[in-house]
Amino acid sequence: MLANDFETFAECFEIPHFIATSDNKASIDTIEQFRDLFDRTIEDLRLKRITDLIRICDVSEYRSPTQIGSTHTTHMMCGAQRVADPFPSFSTFELIDGDWKITSSQYAVDKTLGIGAALNAQRANTPDKQTKVRNEK
Repeated sequence: MLANDFETFAECFEIPHFIATSDNKASIDTIEQFRDLFDRTIEDLRLKRITDLIRICDVSEYRSPTQIGSTHTTHMMCGAQRVADPFPSFSTFELIDGDWKITSSQYAVDKTLGIGAALNAQRANTPDKQTKVRNEK
């Protein structure tokens, strides 16, 4: 992400993708919407001079043979200095066509930080709907 490599980053996600923060939620239905969200997030991180995103997995567990729920804590750093309080996130991974993809993401951030700022800026352009449910077995 911090290398601004959208193509590599996007390969890890399934579209449509459900995303939520403390202030907003949206279904990202197209790769263009996902690119816009990525670019807005990168811009916010650049303005805050973020040099590292340190993500530590707190817990991950299989919910089924094709779905994993995972919680991690993110530390936003500028060199050795923490820029914001660490925040938890929850992601759902699903095995789709032989690849593990992130199908939904929830971040405990408000509209002033990283993905929260990007989602808030994009809010007028994205609908509030949950993506389709897959792998219910």
